[in-house]
Parts: sequence; C-alpha cells; structure tokens
Amino acid sequence: MLNRSTRRHFHGQLGVALAGGSWVFSAGCQAPAEESSSGDGGTATRPACDFQASFMTWDFPPPPTNEKHELPFGNMARIQLEAITDVIDDSSGESERFILIQPCRTERVYKEERLFQIPSGEYRVIYSLDQFRSVGTRITYQGGRSKGAPVKDKFRSLAIDVVTFPNTQVLQTPAEVNDTTGANHPTVGRTAGEDPDLPLRYGVEYPIKTMNIMPTDNSYQIDTGPLLVPDFDLEASPVIDRLEMAHVAFNHKHPELAEFILRQPTPVTDEEGKELCKILHYSKVRVDSARNTLLAGMG
Repeated sequence: MLNRSTRRHFHGQLGVALAGGSWVFSAGCQAPAEESSSGDGGTATRPACDFQASFMTWDFPPPPTNEKHELPFGNMARIQLEAITDVIDDSSGESERFILIQPCRTERVYKEERLFQIPSGEYRVIYSLDQFRSVGTRITYQGGRSKGAPVKDKFRSLAIDVVTFPNTQVLQTPAEVNDTTGANHPTVGRTAGEDPDLPLRYGVEYPIKTMNIMPTDNSYQIDTGPLLVPDFDLEASPVIDRLEMAHVAFNHKHPELAEFILRQPTPVTDEEGKELCKILHYSKVRVDSARNTLLAGMG
C-alpha cells in the first residue's frame, strides 16, 4: 500500500500552490478527544506524518560568483523534515504551514576537495511556501535575530512533500503507549495550543525520538525535539520571525501540559562568573496548557 502524500510547491515567480490529499494538521487543530478510535479497530484521526519519508526540496539558481561553491547550473537539495508547525489565525480563518528541516554542516558544494567549511556552521532553516528563515548556528552567538525572507527571491522552486503512514492509531491510554513503544512502532506527537495575547492557534507535529516507559505501572514520558513553537515574549511579525526551536516533554501524570525548553542566547561564564561569550542553547523553560496526542504509525 502506498503512503498518502501531500505536496505543496512553489515554482519561480508564479507562486503556484499544488495540493493533493490533505494536511497532516487540519485548521481545526482537533483535540485528542476528537481523534478517537472507531469500533472496527481503525481510527477516525488524521493520518500521522512519516517523517523519515517526508522532505523539503529546493532548486537554487547559479550564484553570481562560484568562489565558495562550484554551481554552474545551480543546485537542488532534498532535506528530511524535522517537524511541522501549522499556525491558524482565528480572526481571518487563514492558516499557514511552517516546516523545520534536519540540520547539516556548512559545505563547499561540488568542489574537488575540502568539502566542509571551516569554521564549521550548522545549516538549518524554517520554510513555508512563501518565506524562509535561517536558524543555523556558528560556534558562538553573534548577536541579533534572523529574519524571514521571500522564497521567490532566492529559489527557482521549493516543494514540501508530507508523506503519511498508511494507518494511524491514536494511543488512548498509558498502557497503549507502553505497548506501542515496546513493539517499536514509529510514534508521532501532536501538540496544539493557543497564543495568550493574539488570536492565533498552533498545531505542532513531530516524531517521538525519545520515549520513557515503565510497563509495571504504565508510566510514560516523552522528551523530544527539536520542533518549532512561538516565543510569546517576542512581538515579531510575520509569524516566521516569532518561531523558535525547542524540545518538548510531557508525561502520563499531566498530559494536558506541555513543557518546552526553548533555544535562546545563553551566556558562557568562567569560574568567577565573568561572561566569556554567548551561545544559542536550550535554556528557557515554559509550561503551556496544551492538547497532546500520541499516534502510532502502522503499516
């Protein structure tokens, strides 16, 4: 059976959006109670994203100079998705999807030798169909905050392909979480929340990379990331400039809460407490009321 897939595609100056299938997250950001199992053992939920099979692909034109790279025809890159965040504006009814890609090291593309750049940096970007924003890092924090830019100003085309599992099972109880984890089924998390100050809702979907379980009493706790959440302390507009990388944790005791640790400029000090430099590090903890759903990808 083929997995269901959704492609969103920007091409050239036309900004054409091609769609097939359905979003992994609907604009409604349904609560877990609305994603219940049906009587025949199937599910009534939206299918979960198969992150290992989902990709962003861009097509980059030849640069004005090839000193850093060797790109006489430009370049195409296919990069796996790390997490998905949908933002719904209740005042307009509009929604926008943002994806975080997996990281790679900065490189000199198609050169004869010495492919990795020194000093090394991390290539990591947030994309929507219209905008992109670099969130990669160097060794130390250089100050300032990156801003989004139009996709059409840099790329010939950009495609986001979301592939879903043939079957998705909602994990309704801690026992089901333990059983699914013990059987090594792929597990996906969904966390939906609201902005405390703006009429915006957020739906985040992400692969569960680390799951703690104890079958004796059916305890569980996820700890996974990175993913994209809004930093409520920022007033940035557009939305892409307000998104920050974070990890999330929650457990069976309080599944209605999501604890995030956000990446922030963080001082590095010596033994006397003198600041030596700053780095981008996960150091800001926030606890949100949230609707958390755990899903198993089957098939």
